[in-house]
Amino acid sequence: MPAATNSKLLRKCNVRLVSACMIGIALSYYAYVVETRKEQDDSYEAMCDISENISCTKVFMSEYGKGFGLIPKNYWIIYQPNSIYGLIFYALLAILSTSNNYNYSAIVVVLGIVSNILSVYLAYILYKFNDVCIVCVSTYIVNAAIMFFAIKKIRKLSTSDTREKKRK
Repeated sequence: MPAATNSKLLRKCNVRLVSACMIGIALSYYAYVVETRKEQDDSYEAMCDISENISCTKVFMSEYGKGFGLIPKNYWIIYQPNSIYGLIFYALLAILSTSNNYNYSAIVVVLGIVSNILSVYLAYILYKFNDVCIVCVSTYIVNAAIMFFAIKKIRKLSTSDTREKKRK
């Protein structure tokens, strides 16, 4: 494949990765706003609260809404809303995704895999709560898209590196 075509494909992967990260940032910001408003005003109802079993605030305000339910409360510095972790995570991935460096791309793949494992864990929590969180499910889809595009990008980078080595 010519270098120009490969460069175009890498650019498309980068745009798709960064776009998915921007959607993740928007979802995380919305989750943060909903959670902080609910903490300030118990009567607050978010747009994502559609019914008793379709409610994002129910999940955000649960013990799993901070520190993923894994970090003890006494670790107050890192015991933060999951949305804060999402904002940091998606911003970091967006920055790393703009580079066509193989090592950075490998980090994005690993982080994508970890985020999908965490998505399965959190989806199980939703199942346990007998709840559907539209914001949560949307982030699971974003995480799957990030992993898909990250793997696609690293494959392009590895094939272009292999071709470069063969030419030399």
